[in-house]
Amino acid sequence: MSAISVPMLPENAPFSPSQRAWLNGFFAGLMGARTNTAAASAVAPSAPATPAETEEEFPWHDPALSLDERLKLAEGKKPERQLMAAMAQLDCGACGYLCKTYSEAISRGEEKDLTRCSPGGRETSRTLKQLLARLGTTANPIAPSQVKVKKAESGYSRLHPFPSRLVQCKALNAPGSSKDTRLVAFDLKGSGLAYQPGDALGVWPENCGDTVTWILESLDAGGDEKVPAPDGSLMTLREALTKHYSITKLSPALVELMAASTSDPRDNESLGKMVADDGPGIADGYEVVDLLKQHPTARPPLEDFAASLLPLQPRLYSIASSLKAHPEEVHLTVGVVRFLNCRGRQCKGVASTYLAERIRPGQKVRIFIQHSHGFRLPASPDVPIIMVGPGTGVAPFRAFIEERKATGAKGQNWLFFGDQKSDCDFLYRDELDAYQRQGTLHRLTTAFSRDQERKIYVQHRMQENGSDLWSWLQQGAHFYVCGDAKRMAADVDQALKQVVADRGKMSADQAKAYVAEMSKSGRYQRDVY
Repeated sequence: MSAISVPMLPENAPFSPSQRAWLNGFFAGLMGARTNTAAASAVAPSAPATPAETEEEFPWHDPALSLDERLKLAEGKKPERQLMAAMAQLDCGACGYLCKTYSEAISRGEEKDLTRCSPGGRETSRTLKQLLARLGTTANPIAPSQVKVKKAESGYSRLHPFPSRLVQCKALNAPGSSKDTRLVAFDLKGSGLAYQPGDALGVWPENCGDTVTWILESLDAGGDEKVPAPDGSLMTLREALTKHYSITKLSPALVELMAASTSDPRDNESLGKMVADDGPGIADGYEVVDLLKQHPTARPPLEDFAASLLPLQPRLYSIASSLKAHPEEVHLTVGVVRFLNCRGRQCKGVASTYLAERIRPGQKVRIFIQHSHGFRLPASPDVPIIMVGPGTGVAPFRAFIEERKATGAKGQNWLFFGDQKSDCDFLYRDELDAYQRQGTLHRLTTAFSRDQERKIYVQHRMQENGSDLWSWLQQGAHFYVCGDAKRMAADVDQALKQVVADRGKMSADQAKAYVAEMSKSGRYQRDVY
């Protein structure tokens, strides 16, 4: 594909510096959007349009907007659209839906779990509950068996995962690190599964056996009792708790069931308060075993107990490899989660410790590909890219760099990477150094927060390199962010707007509009969680 020719206004054009900068960025984004559209039309078969869908606009469907801004834009819209505005607007697929279809399923009463939007976290689930209380629902539920799920071309999908052999689970942090990050590789031979850089891998985990045993002991159960599974079939309680139900998230139905099954005044009061207050937050790490241990007199029938649990959900991880570089394999960068919860109990991330502790190379894990709806390399290989990925956020950018090297892309690549300590937390250091020597990675800017007294993060490095960053944007560079949604991504977004305002000589509102146009044209993309 030939290089993009982006029109640039001359210095003597009759515009102010800020106007000229905004227009140059607009032209760059417009040309990139046209290139993307042309490339898509060249490979995608035409499909009949659905006028009702194409005419409706969703101005709140922008992850760069705050929750309050999104809700304001959706005021007066249909209930399902107001619910949609409460989502994180990433269409990441972690919930099993897109933002639009998740909100529609909730509005119709088909989906009862308001905690599926992991990037939105408790803020989203709380807002959804408030909106439902104010708006009401049509409450017309349908059975899971009636929901039609389109399978991938390979035949494997979220509901029909591929049993993949674990190839390796390699530690990426050096001794002395407070973190445990792993390179996890799976074998795709015989699956027919294919992915592109920017896609995610879904992993169906199993719960920790020790925690399952603690729950059984708290229930005074042996584990062989028959209970209903989420699909309605019968299985042993131990198997249900290990493979099919979430034991780390509390459902309102479980708390209400526990409250109804005790006559003890103290347990009744405590559980009643949880019902009224939505229970402890996800961040507290308050899990099913904590609920049982804190309320020893509340013991519902085992069948009802199992039926009140939330179904276990797959975890999505940004893919950290290119198929061109690693044929028939898929790689992940997994941060293993271990922490003390609000009651001082050691807790484990369900999927991360499943991969790091409970599965060995050669054993099989159920996986599927979750295709991205808006996190892709530019259609033209000549377009420069800027990638901001601290910690495990580097994952998709490892894939981007591998893909660009394999395809011989001419566009320049700039990576901002950060973590705690350079000597033990510099993930993929040898690979990145090699890419620099080979000329594939043109710039590598690092920020290690614990290497000096003052903590330095990637957003600080962006501002320090503001002049060059602005120059790349003026050349039509695409800007990518991956990592923590609540803090890092918000700080990077603010730093980007500040660089645009300072270097482009714009007001805050003009810089915000410039960045919004980047997002609209596909030049600003985020994969945050």
